[in-house]
Amino acid sequence: MRHPDHHPPTTIARGRGFSLIELLAVASIVSLLLVIAAPSFVSLNPSRKTGIHELAGFLENARAEAIARRAPRVVAFADETFPSDTGALRAYALFEIEEPESDGVPPRFRRLSPWRQLPEGIVFARSGSFEVAEGEAFRTLHDLAEKASFPVPGPGGAENATAKLPHLIFGPDGGVRSPRFHQADALHLGLVEGFFDPSTTRVVYTAKRTSRSGRVLPNGECLEIGFYTGRTRLLTD
Repeated sequence: MRHPDHHPPTTIARGRGFSLIELLAVASIVSLLLVIAAPSFVSLNPSRKTGIHELAGFLENARAEAIARRAPRVVAFADETFPSDTGALRAYALFEIEEPESDGVPPRFRRLSPWRQLPEGIVFARSGSFEVAEGEAFRTLHDLAEKASFPVPGPGGAENATAKLPHLIFGPDGGVRSPRFHQADALHLGLVEGFFDPSTTRVVYTAKRTSRSGRVLPNGECLEIGFYTGRTRLLTD
């Protein structure tokens, strides 16, 4: 007499197994996914990952404070003229507008945060370090001529100097008030692997790659900042 819950062994074995064709198909799919994903994981080294995420978080906090305080917030970024010992093309800080521009007198800014720096070996970059589709309007913040004068630390760290720096102004609605860039709906901040050489005032790139078109470019990423929303988005090749 057969128990009602009893099943033939052959039936159970067939339900648990996979055919060789099925296993090969799964292995092929996994291999294809790894090939697609590998370049992204390899190219984003720990320093660049830390730098890009810390900067994105800093910008989001500046935007949120502008909305919460109902007052503009300004983020200034060091360029090649930044006078401190190690801050050129690496430092950034949050400011408020202390005295608005009036009668041709430029605005004055008061610093609200310490000067922060990108990780060692990472610097801000210009648009020439990246490749975009032909015909696209693409510039980084460091390509634009619009700058303002900020109090900055001089040699030795004392904040007794000023420098004209690229900057972003977030308005109370969260959008970008300045700089204005009418050829696109977003601005970009580029980060690449390298260091600024003060003796030549040039960036020395420490890691490079070959792009899809065959150009040799430094390893790096861009943050895209929407004009109307002020939100940041990471762009990678």
